[in-house]
Amino acid sequence: MKIFVTGGTGFIGSHLVRALVADGYEVLALRREKSSLARCADFEKRVIWVNQDAPDWMQSVIAAKPAVILHAAWAGVTAAERADWKLQATNLALFADLLHIAGSVNLKHFIALGSQAEYGPINDRVDENHPCRPDTAYGATKLACLALLESFARQKRVAYVWLRLFSIYGPGEDEQWFISSLIRQMKLGQSPPLSGCEQRYDYLHVHDLAAAVLAVLRQPDKSGVFNLSSNTSLPLKQVVQLIKEYTGCRAEPAFGALPYRTGQSMHMEGDSTRFNRAFAFHPQINIMDGLCQLVEATVATK
Repeated sequence: MKIFVTGGTGFIGSHLVRALVADGYEVLALRREKSSLARCADFEKRVIWVNQDAPDWMQSVIAAKPAVILHAAWAGVTAAERADWKLQATNLALFADLLHIAGSVNLKHFIALGSQAEYGPINDRVDENHPCRPDTAYGATKLACLALLESFARQKRVAYVWLRLFSIYGPGEDEQWFISSLIRQMKLGQSPPLSGCEQRYDYLHVHDLAAAVLAVLRQPDKSGVFNLSSNTSLPLKQVVQLIKEYTGCRAEPAFGALPYRTGQSMHMEGDSTRFNRAFAFHPQINIMDGLCQLVEATVATK
């Protein structure tokens, strides 16, 4: 089966492409000329790369006739960028291009990555029936893309799966993200300033995310919106203490040195029971093992 993937050079996208290639899929992946292939070194030559900066890139994809579109690209994922309405709106243009491609080929399946941000502020364990009231440009634009996809899928009778992700971590994530930043600092013996870290977050390992996408591909008749999470949560203070233990850092974490953000969610947990039942899926990497592996793989740099 031929799959067209966007975001294949990014943190999540590169893991998805690696899993697809290993599972025997033929992959076309969208990239820009300036995109780094550092995360893709082990599979770079096993992928057909499509240059998004080329004026005829959509025609190239249509000519390849993919059976599946897997949309993992997104511009503006940092905290500051998520509030940038102009930047977030640029994601609608790419999504419209993907729908044009989908309508021009005999597409069987459209899979896209959504976000818990579509729900808006969360202070609980939430399932897919929770009302969506996004309070960021990022969450609102994700939700707008979902509305477009649902309408397209009904009209064209195409199966679709929208995976509403919670917190994803693992090898290759950007250094400024919480877990990676904490590991690097603690490997250097530093004590990073932290909030009270009493929030409960739901962390899913990126390898489990890739396995979940493979599970979706094995059941192409199913459609809908699904939370995808580890289906559990733990206090951030426990995450910090585990990293301290695994790095052997002697410095004590500076809990309470920073105030909580305005509107800070204190309990962000996804109920992914619907997904797990529909696709016979269960995450395989618990947070203790995942953090331990990540610490071992991280090189401390000043």
